[in-house]
Amino acid sequence: MTTSKIINTGVLISGAGPTGLTLANYLGQAGVETFIIDRKQSTVGEPRAVSIDDESLRTMQAVGMDQAVLKDVVPGYGVHYYTRPGGRCFGKVEPTSTLYGFPKRNAFRQPLFEATLHEGMHRFDNLRVGFDHELLHVEQDATGVTASVRDANGEILTVKARYLVACDGGRSPVRKQLGINMVGSSFQSRWLVVDTDQDDDPFWQCRMYCDARRPTVDVPGPHRTRRYEFMLKADETDAEMLDEARIKALVKPFRGDKPLSIVRKTVYTFHARVAERWREGRIFLAGDAAHLTPPYAGQGMNSGVRDAHNLGWKLAGVFKGHLSSDALDSYETERRDHAWALIKLALGLGVVMAPASVWRANLISAAFRVIGLLPPLRDYFLQMRFKPKPRFTQGLVIGNGSAGQLSCGQMFPQPTVEDAAGHSVLLDKVLGTGFALLQYAPLVDSRLSALKHPLWDRLEARRILILPKGSQVDSASAEHVWVDRDGALATLLGEPSGQLLLLRPDRYVAAIFPLAEEQTIANGFATLLGIHQIPASAAMDPRGTLVDTLTP
Repeated sequence: MTTSKIINTGVLISGAGPTGLTLANYLGQAGVETFIIDRKQSTVGEPRAVSIDDESLRTMQAVGMDQAVLKDVVPGYGVHYYTRPGGRCFGKVEPTSTLYGFPKRNAFRQPLFEATLHEGMHRFDNLRVGFDHELLHVEQDATGVTASVRDANGEILTVKARYLVACDGGRSPVRKQLGINMVGSSFQSRWLVVDTDQDDDPFWQCRMYCDARRPTVDVPGPHRTRRYEFMLKADETDAEMLDEARIKALVKPFRGDKPLSIVRKTVYTFHARVAERWREGRIFLAGDAAHLTPPYAGQGMNSGVRDAHNLGWKLAGVFKGHLSSDALDSYETERRDHAWALIKLALGLGVVMAPASVWRANLISAAFRVIGLLPPLRDYFLQMRFKPKPRFTQGLVIGNGSAGQLSCGQMFPQPTVEDAAGHSVLLDKVLGTGFALLQYAPLVDSRLSALKHPLWDRLEARRILILPKGSQVDSASAEHVWVDRDGALATLLGEPSGQLLLLRPDRYVAAIFPLAEEQTIANGFATLLGIHQIPASAAMDPRGTLVDTLTP
């Protein structure tokens, strides 16, 4: 093996799982030169994650892949809790809200999802993919990273990039090379996971059997697939439980004597851990490399997609000259607490679905019966309002403004809006892929044209006015004026007002302010972004990489 060639790129991504593929699509769309590598020979062929949520589908929309992904998704499924196989259903969670434009819980299959995202990368000439490529070693200095990579032919490549993002899984080689430990809970639990196809069960909700003798999960999937998960006991060996006869005996209470078509069988040990830090200079951790989440809330993969969106728009912003490298510290600041909150949610749900004793199982069942009699509590669980929503109070947000029920630092909803011709679209299609300045008000009260600070042009912020339900749109102003078709914003924001909202590319609210505070908000946000020293026109090199105009 000899060193042959040097590859220069803007971002090197190690790991082509859901997090890495999402990040690659985002950077590809943003025009950032990116090289993504993976030790595997292709995207995964076996089922892994089986649940994709509304926030992840909104991220797919952000990279132009929502419709392609939705072809292999069963939308809007819930969870029914049972005392045991054949027992009583004592609780249901069936969310119907589409606050962010998509159902809250959806069934999918990771191999189809990854293949779709891989196909999506072909849209961009600035993306390079290297499967059967292994990252051997990485070094960094003040200007970038240098990685040694073994390619599919055994040749050693030298990859030079401004940033490296390690999306290389729970055993992350990059994280280990950096000497970063996983910290947090000592929780671990062993489960037998059995994926099947040719399934004829028409029930499309997830079933959880909270049986202290053997907690079990039954998850429907697209294209007649289904997953069974069985909690293992300490004295049960992997080999014993992976025996096909044993699996058929475990599944029999759910399928009777019907034939069972097994696609995959494996034993997983679930953990609840977080990396002690997510950034080391120009190297970032994302997905399972940064946090390990038990599957009870279906949030492990979804947390990785959130990482990709949060870090993706910020990396793109650095290359576009919208923010400095120092502002990338906000990635961990914003993502860490929410990732840990979802881990704690999963642990809490694990107590419900895997009770330690029959006595505790009966207590949980009784508690759900009481909850069902109290409409506020019933709806709290039914609509999944217990799922933690991030609200950034630190990071790339400024001020503590609010509008109705919405506060600065929260994700903005995605209602359906209507144009002058009566055509309806989801809001993000109107907002575009970058920053946006939005106001919810009648046309006569619009303040958008009065915004004069040069920051808005620097950020290429699109200006959008949303009129209250029932308003008429003047065709002359149709490009930036839309109507809240179903009145969703009235419910959330209250009465139309002069409040202006600065939305980030990931659709979190960076600021809520009246026109009189424009100067203060804009200057403060520019300081957070670190762009006050960047000239109005940022130079790009031939690879699409920003020529540094700040000290890194």
